[in-house]
Amino acid sequence: MDIIDFVVLGVGGFLIGVMRAGFGGGIGVVAVPVLALAVPAKSALGLVLPLSLATDVISARYYWGHWVGDHVKALMPGMVLGILIGAGILDIVPEVWFRRMLGALACIFAVLQTLRDRVLVNVKPPGPWMRFGVGVTLGMVSTLVSAGGVILMLYLLPQGLVGRTFVGTAWIFGIALNLLKLTPYVFLGLINFQSLVMDVWMLPVLSLGAAVGLFLNRRLSPVWFNRSVLVLVLGIGLKLMLS
Repeated sequence: MDIIDFVVLGVGGFLIGVMRAGFGGGIGVVAVPVLALAVPAKSALGLVLPLSLATDVISARYYWGHWVGDHVKALMPGMVLGILIGAGILDIVPEVWFRRMLGALACIFAVLQTLRDRVLVNVKPPGPWMRFGVGVTLGMVSTLVSAGGVILMLYLLPQGLVGRTFVGTAWIFGIALNLLKLTPYVFLGLINFQSLVMDVWMLPVLSLGAAVGLFLNRRLSPVWFNRSVLVLVLGIGLKLMLS
């Protein structure tokens, strides 16, 4: 790895802290494509998971107790199945195709994130079977590209949650997903000694990003921040698809 790769890793770690602590999600859509510029795409998944959990610990004091646990319980069975399906796909897809798939999904999710408010106008909360389907999709997408935050936002927005409760519910979902993904990622070799060493190197910039994210959560509307980040994601997604 050269100096540019280390800079890319630092930027990725910073963005993980900002997005997870400040806005409750969007980590995979942003950080995994960024990190995939410096390391293999599958390895980027193994880097993001421990860092995401570290950010959860950093922001626990701010969001603890500010969640609606019934939503987690409703999606949990589907999430478990989706994680198992996603792990199976990760095991068989070659790296070159996974890299292109990651780029394509980054572009798709960036567009979905942009259009979500229009799509969700007058959408009613889903029933039991729809919640199971959302859980499966959430678990699978989170395992494959760590982009479950996009699916989660589409689910949570019609629920009427606001402010810290909204982000706190997304936060507790993230913890549940990340803990469930630990075993498959270790089994697939995505989390190993080398990846953990790189995670430790990124912890200082992660902590800085988390502090910036919490600051922005209190003082900045996420609309323009998200739009700027999504432009970046589209550009990186196209690069991964064409590389």
